[in-house]
Amino acid sequence: MLEHLNEAQRLAVEHTEGSLLILAGAGTGKTRVLTHRIAYLIENKIVEPRQVMAVTFARKAALEMTTRLEALLSQPSWVREIRMGTFHSVSGSLLRESTDAAAKLELMSEADQMNLIKEVLKQHSLSGPEWQPLEVIRKISLAKGRLLSPDDLAIDNDSKLATVYRLYQHTLEKDYLLDFDDLISRLVFRWEAEPALLSRHQKLFRFILVDEFQDVNEAQYRWLHLLTAPHRNLCVVGDTDQSIYGFRGSNITIFQRFQEDFPEAQLIKLEQNFRSSQRILAAAAGVISHNANPLTCKLWSEDASGPLLRLGRLVDERQEAHFVVTEIERLLGGSSHYQIYQSKDTDSLEENQYGFGDFAILYRTHAQSRPLVEALSAAGIPFQLLGEKAPFATQAADSLLSYLCYAMDTSSMNDLQVIFNLPPRGLGEKARQWLNGEIDKGIDPWEALRLASRNLDLPINYQAATDMLRRTIISLQNLINSLSLSEVLARAWEETGLHHHFQSSTSAEESFRWLHLLAALPGGKPATETIPAFLDDLSQWRTGDFFDPRADAVSLMTLHAAKGLEFPVVFICGLEQDLLPLTHKNQGKEALQEERRLLYVAMTRARHLLVLSTTSRRFLYGERRTCKVSPFIKEIPSSCLEKISVPASKKKKPPKEKQLTLF
Repeated sequence: MLEHLNEAQRLAVEHTEGSLLILAGAGTGKTRVLTHRIAYLIENKIVEPRQVMAVTFARKAALEMTTRLEALLSQPSWVREIRMGTFHSVSGSLLRESTDAAAKLELMSEADQMNLIKEVLKQHSLSGPEWQPLEVIRKISLAKGRLLSPDDLAIDNDSKLATVYRLYQHTLEKDYLLDFDDLISRLVFRWEAEPALLSRHQKLFRFILVDEFQDVNEAQYRWLHLLTAPHRNLCVVGDTDQSIYGFRGSNITIFQRFQEDFPEAQLIKLEQNFRSSQRILAAAAGVISHNANPLTCKLWSEDASGPLLRLGRLVDERQEAHFVVTEIERLLGGSSHYQIYQSKDTDSLEENQYGFGDFAILYRTHAQSRPLVEALSAAGIPFQLLGEKAPFATQAADSLLSYLCYAMDTSSMNDLQVIFNLPPRGLGEKARQWLNGEIDKGIDPWEALRLASRNLDLPINYQAATDMLRRTIISLQNLINSLSLSEVLARAWEETGLHHHFQSSTSAEESFRWLHLLAALPGGKPATETIPAFLDDLSQWRTGDFFDPRADAVSLMTLHAAKGLEFPVVFICGLEQDLLPLTHKNQGKEALQEERRLLYVAMTRARHLLVLSTTSRRFLYGERRTCKVSPFIKEIPSSCLEKISVPASKKKKPPKEKQLTLF
């Protein structure tokens, strides 16, 4: 088990009792260390599988660890006993298991959260840039990540936001709803209020391992500190130079805090990089060295070769896109219209050794993708574009899940409101008002539907429509109790009429395909057991998790989405002031340092070749702007960089009109 590990990796794996801090630089094999350490603890009978908890920040990372552990353990079935998942999915499962009341709590969808915030803002006549719903949701999320209540915000002189937060949270609690952040904070508050529950959970898990520790916020750190207090067998793995989620509440100082709270912790650094050439590592080190960081990793690679980084200085975003496409075609040896022509006379060893799937184009904001997409399309180059949202974040998918949730809990007014007239069944606003009126009288929503289907005072179409809705829900309940989740989704997609209603929507079909695919991951258990966990898991998937490594296509994504991925050739576009770094005047030094770390993360995605580009002017967000070169470019050692001057394309003059003759 240990023969393929280097010395630092072996030390980390063989560490058993007590706290451990593993600083793992980019490409140093941290997932290998985590999985080998778990396997080592179990195989040497230091701990039972059910006493191990492994926490990640992405659902895909948890699945990858599961696959690796199945190959490492002498009994692959032990993997199912390990509590492994994201912070939120593990918290959700512990909440559901702790009391009957917790099991009844429903996780609110992003769409429902947005609608609730809009309603609260409308009630208080709040509008303007600072009161955009997404921005308010972000601020409330940050408050919950810091374990702050509405009263805490009021003390901080943010009274308006505190009022919105208070009303929002009151609605959630009244309707037995949780938002994404509540999964962590609710469990922390329960542990602090119920020592017996905390003690039970502490005894359940003797060894806790945390991946991507640099992404931890205050609530998650408190969560870990409480859970590991008796035994202190906490192993955290992270990289201070890859802390790029400050806007979500993470803070690079979490490493210093860990060392203060766990002074006995052994520190191990993983610094041998197995991904990139030494040239790329030297360039990335030149950038990140401008951040003051005593816990940085000095990466090195046995691959001392590798081409120089290429820097293209372009006129505008159109020429930048053309430059990227030209570079891809050059490296492919010619790729126009999907045809790759091999040439024995090529002057460059770089050419003809790549496929379309070996290229990634990275940028700071989604707004930069359009000219790149147009240029790739014009050249006939296949690509996959990772968007801002998960591919299942559509009305069709939300509606399908609301049907299943209501079938599981017919007292859920929130889900009934979603499915009441979707697909359209003639139950308009008057029918909805009648239903709400009955429920306001204290009648259960399911009973109100039954009464409506038999109420002769209501129009006949209301009676028929509500009766059909009830029959659909009863059918779904039977399916849920007898079939697996993936089978239930397939049947429900048809029986609810959603498939027919959304049949003209490509995004709806694609979102259903993803739901069906993800539903098969838990592994064949009855849907009644897996639906709550599945709903929690859906919120754990990051945009980058939907990257398909098997696709023979160029990948386009933001710098943040590229975290955790790697490619033979990486393009980083838009190295310009006010774009990369993307900072504002009122932001401090830490914001600039985080932007530098973001570039460092992007640079260390490249295995063989790294190509950078900057423009003199750029059309972005509806305006043409003059651009200054990013200050980060000057931080790259000149010995690592080859600057390419691309001449401005000359506009062709229209041919002079000439009189045509017959002879």
